[in-house]
Amino acid sequence: EGADLEGDVQPSALRRLEELILEAKRRITRAAPEALQGQVPASVAFLAAQHPYLAAVDASRSRLYWFANRTGADGKLKLELLRETYVSVGINGVGKVKEGDGKTPTGVYFIQKNLPGATLPDLFGAGALTLNYPNAVDAMHNKTGSGIWLHGTPSAQYSRAPEATDGCVVLSNPEIEHLLHLPGWRMTPVIIAEKLEWITAGQTPALYTQFKPRLDQWIADRQSTDTDKLKAYYSERFERDTLDLQHWWPKLAQALSMQRKTKPLEVISVLHWDDDDDTMVVTLSDPNFKDSRQPVFLRTYWQREAGQWKLVFEGPP
Repeated sequence: EGADLEGDVQPSALRRLEELILEAKRRITRAAPEALQGQVPASVAFLAAQHPYLAAVDASRSRLYWFANRTGADGKLKLELLRETYVSVGINGVGKVKEGDGKTPTGVYFIQKNLPGATLPDLFGAGALTLNYPNAVDAMHNKTGSGIWLHGTPSAQYSRAPEATDGCVVLSNPEIEHLLHLPGWRMTPVIIAEKLEWITAGQTPALYTQFKPRLDQWIADRQSTDTDKLKAYYSERFERDTLDLQHWWPKLAQALSMQRKTKPLEVISVLHWDDDDDTMVVTLSDPNFKDSRQPVFLRTYWQREAGQWKLVFEGPP
């Protein structure tokens, strides 16, 4: 009789009701897949055929988009949207800084391992794809935490609230199972953003147009093994395994001076991330080692300093 409904509801039940309403809103207001035809995430500058897929997470819409790479010989980016699905992110949203903050990291990451559900606790559902958080730039910013995965839901649940995880990106079990069974998922780039920006497919991002000549010149100069010339590409902020350029340069210079390469490095992917700095994430392969059992890859992170792109990290993926 005129009682306040909220006063009769347990806080946990009220919170669950709010979560269900938000989940329903996110599902109803999602962009139709047809509306994304001819659109690609603005963070993707280049993707060679060696990367069969690309994934992108929009936390504001609780969506994960999984694309097949259909880029042709002309190098113009063309992606086909294979799947788009509802996901849950950190209970405190995105922008992870430290372990235990209940947030999902934002940035450019890459899939490393496939973990079947049978090898994991029920919390992870049908299985998981692990990500390389913290990446090199995260480490430079002293971000902590680990075990950031794309994974399924416990057997008693079909999905989780939009913001309900410890920091992982959580999909329904049928969706993660489908991704686990795709061939060639390893090293798939995964963009995680609070809100994704989109551009028209085939449109070259302006920042990549500025960056590409610098990248091409660096690749060409590596062929010369002129270590003095090459050192100019490296930032004084260079960091790898918490050690600075002063520690790494003798090792890098020695490796470069000993190289007698017949073929230059090949660019596999270029992705842009704008956080505190403009960052280009470039993955390359060395065609001189194609006869080995595993291709040899190199990952580099570039940032602008006084208008010039500089290497802040170079190392294995």
